[in-house]
Amino acid sequence: MEQQAELEIVAPHALELIERANIDMQLATAKKYPRDLARVKKRMLEFATLDDETAGACFYTLTRKDSNGEVKTIQGPSVRLAEIAVACYQNLRVGARVIDNDGKAITSQGVCHDLENNVAVTMEVRRRITNRHGKPYGEDMQIVAGNAACAIAFRNAVFKVVP
Repeated sequence: MEQQAELEIVAPHALELIERANIDMQLATAKKYPRDLARVKKRMLEFATLDDETAGACFYTLTRKDSNGEVKTIQGPSVRLAEIAVACYQNLRVGARVIDNDGKAITSQGVCHDLENNVAVTMEVRRRITNRHGKPYGEDMQIVAGNAACAIAFRNAVFKVVP
């Protein structure tokens, strides 16, 4: 015989109070244990140069053709470098999520909140989910595009907060 568990419905104001208490505690902890920038820099360098694979993953490189057909190389810091920064910088609340899918593009939002300095940044990224003929990608590829957009939004938000 199966027993059904009763679900408790929590009022929205209770969820707000819980979230506010969580953030207040994190702010208090951030003030109590401030970051040491020399230590942050040292730890980031140690993480990033752990091995060749990790060092290589700290940057992305894309080749694209410009309007003249000339091949251009685009390089920049990767989401892996942003993850290292988050792990070492301390006192951050970060996240990313898909906030919209209109059938043509996915919009993801990245958030980074520096609890120590009380600086918060939200960045949005759109990724196309149609092929060159305008036909929408399949469900799996839309998920892949959403994950890529989240990674980019996460990276962009982190690097707006972490110098």
